[in-house]
Amino acid sequence: MGHVAETVSGSWVQLHGSRGEESYEHKIFMRVTVLVSELVHLTPLFLLLSPSTCPLSSLFLLAITPSQPLIDHGHFQYNSISLGLTLLAVLALKHGWVCTGSAMFSLALNYKQMSLYHALPFFFFILGPRYNSWSGVRELVKVGVTVVLTFALCWLPFVDTAGDVLTRMFPFNRGLFEDKVANFWCSISVVVKVREIFSRITLVRAALFFTLVSVLPSQLLLFRESTPHKFILALTNSALGFFLFSFHVHEKTILIPLATIVLLYNDKRTNGQTNGQNNELTVSLPVVWFTVIATFSMWPLLLKDGLYMMYIAGMGLYLTTVYILFKQQLYSTSVLLFMLSVLGCVILHLLEIYVEPTERYPHIYPTLNSLYSAGHFALFFCYFNYRQIVD
Repeated sequence: MGHVAETVSGSWVQLHGSRGEESYEHKIFMRVTVLVSELVHLTPLFLLLSPSTCPLSSLFLLAITPSQPLIDHGHFQYNSISLGLTLLAVLALKHGWVCTGSAMFSLALNYKQMSLYHALPFFFFILGPRYNSWSGVRELVKVGVTVVLTFALCWLPFVDTAGDVLTRMFPFNRGLFEDKVANFWCSISVVVKVREIFSRITLVRAALFFTLVSVLPSQLLLFRESTPHKFILALTNSALGFFLFSFHVHEKTILIPLATIVLLYNDKRTNGQTNGQNNELTVSLPVVWFTVIATFSMWPLLLKDGLYMMYIAGMGLYLTTVYILFKQQLYSTSVLLFMLSVLGCVILHLLEIYVEPTERYPHIYPTLNSLYSAGHFALFFCYFNYRQIVD
């Protein structure tokens, strides 16, 4: 895309000189590149998730999930590339295309380092059924060669500046968390100012310890039982554990666990039912619930970018569709709890609109949003770990 931009107008990508470039033509070009990257990386995903393997209701919910478009087209990023490659890697492994899946995930990881959130499940899912036989070992060697070659190709242009690239990829000097992110560290900082009490190196070590303790149990379970369903749950649990406890997390990082959770849209086991039980819910309520809270948790960032109308439209369309799907089960306990949770989001929005924050607590509403969302994410983390054990 950079070479295409240089062909159209060299000033758009001129080193240093392109800073502050805000021409109308350049904005149009940049937005087109986001659309193109989505078509390239997400279209194959929808083709693999055909109606024969995923009901139309789930496909439609996946298509109108508001969080990723709000960030990529509003906040403006290219998350569809890394997330699309990761999801394609997951589906490749589910189809038994191990080397293809390994190459796809290696590309995702080299495109965006936050894909590390999913690295452990990929490792254990590939290793689990293959480490104890010669044929499995030969396949692992093929996977290893595939990964090394993919990494080599990605890093070849940066051989002379690898140190600088790594410094930018892992910015430990930028702090424990960004703004009011809905994770463990930001939540406890409301009461205990950990960034003021502890040194940066202590916080890095603490974050690493808490992250590993939170994610390793689910990965060891995956190693023992490497089924596609448990693989997706392990991906979810790993990404959520990293989001809740790792170092330097952004609000938009919630897109990473959300990316794999949406693959469970049509998995009724996540509703708490086994395959042999009658379950009238056509899609997974926990997945829908998580999607709503994930989008709500990014509200302070979206508001800062002036995306409130897009947020309302996206959430409105999504919740209307959910209501149509769940209207026959409105009085079930799980759906009532979901509605109460959404009502809490609405109340917080209304308070922010009609009640001015005090001078003493000018950031009260972003903080309440963070705490409310973090509480949900902690419960989801426990629930999806439980589902990985019992399913």
